[in-house]
Amino acid sequence: MTIRLRTIRDVRTFSVAVTAVVILSSMALQQLLIPFDIATQIRWPGMLISFIIAAPVSFFIGLRMLEIHRLNTHLEQTVKHDLLTGLLNRHAFMDHIEEEQRLPGAIIMADIDHFKLFNDTYGHAAGDAALKQVARTFLSLCRVDDLVARYGGEEFIVFLADTNLEDGVKVAERLRARLARKPLVHNGRAIQISGSFGVAVLDHPDHADEAMARADAALYAAKHQGRNCVKAEASVDIA
Repeated sequence: MTIRLRTIRDVRTFSVAVTAVVILSSMALQQLLIPFDIATQIRWPGMLISFIIAAPVSFFIGLRMLEIHRLNTHLEQTVKHDLLTGLLNRHAFMDHIEEEQRLPGAIIMADIDHFKLFNDTYGHAAGDAALKQVARTFLSLCRVDDLVARYGGEEFIVFLADTNLEDGVKVAERLRARLARKPLVHNGRAIQISGSFGVAVLDHPDHADEAMARADAALYAAKHQGRNCVKAEASVDIA
């Protein structure tokens, strides 16, 4: 059995439980190993000594266990999430997709338009701010149980559970429209951001690579068309 202490309240509960076990064990040993009349005389002093030793030691151990839990949580967060945006990273996204059961679903590939020129013009700090704003926009418009990840560089990927192609295109269009009408404000300057989107359907976890390739091809078609638009697999245009 693994004991995990997640809050200071858990630490206090752990300390009380351990202290109680130590005191009861001490009393049991006294009854077994010491004559009854002597055990009766030292019972209360023995309980007090057990409490004085066990309570602070168990509380200290609990604090260390809580610290270890927090460090493990932080490490897991670091391993599975992009440090800049806080979104899932590519590897964590793929791990979730391999276990996905809410199918069919829609895959959205998105790319910030002219991002290299954006960085060259406004600087990398503005580029980082743009990536963070895009991440916040995606999270705000997607459902809690959807998967949103930074796929790499200026490219993002979204999985919409239990979603067909038509509805996936509608979500992508909402994302595109929100980015286009909400400029990035950096150092007192409003900077326009736009994105290109490709949408495909994922019908089975084993077909994830193929679905992502189709979404990526649709994204490439959106860029070829002029950017700041949404394209679906099989060259399905949105109105």
